[in-house]
Amino acid sequence: MTLERKPIFKKSLIGSAIIIVLGAALYSKSGKTKTEYETVSGKIDFIDSHFDNLHPRDHRFIHIEGQERLFDIFIGKETGDFSPEFEKIDDLSVGDTITVYHSDDTPLQKNKDLRLNKNVEFIDKNSQPYFIRGTKNKLGGIAFMAIGSFFVIGLIALKKSRKID
Repeated sequence: MTLERKPIFKKSLIGSAIIIVLGAALYSKSGKTKTEYETVSGKIDFIDSHFDNLHPRDHRFIHIEGQERLFDIFIGKETGDFSPEFEKIDDLSVGDTITVYHSDDTPLQKNKDLRLNKNVEFIDKNSQPYFIRGTKNKLGGIAFMAIGSFFVIGLIALKKSRKID
């Protein structure tokens, strides 16, 4: 009895390439400057560590007057967290005028809580920084590109050893 080899090389190679491209896009996003993001400016009318039934660890929820969605900001400070590079969110209060720099939702976020924007990159008050995103996009991008590359190398090795078609 011989095992039938499946023609999976091309499909797997395409999947690996998609992983690498997604990683490159994520890595590229990490290098953007403030001016490359959408901005929202206005007065804070809500700021708290919980909202509705949501009270995750180390998050702050901020709403700006006239905006449809709240900003959900992770400020994790424990070892191993993808902490922001800089943050003093807890120094902000209702009535402060801020500018929030944020990116659009990714397709993976479309089915999440539509009341929240989790893509805050920077927050300024009076041209002073109060939040600067951390390195999670950069590290995530590198990880995806590395994983995709390892898959490609493995697929080529399997193809050359005639284990897959």
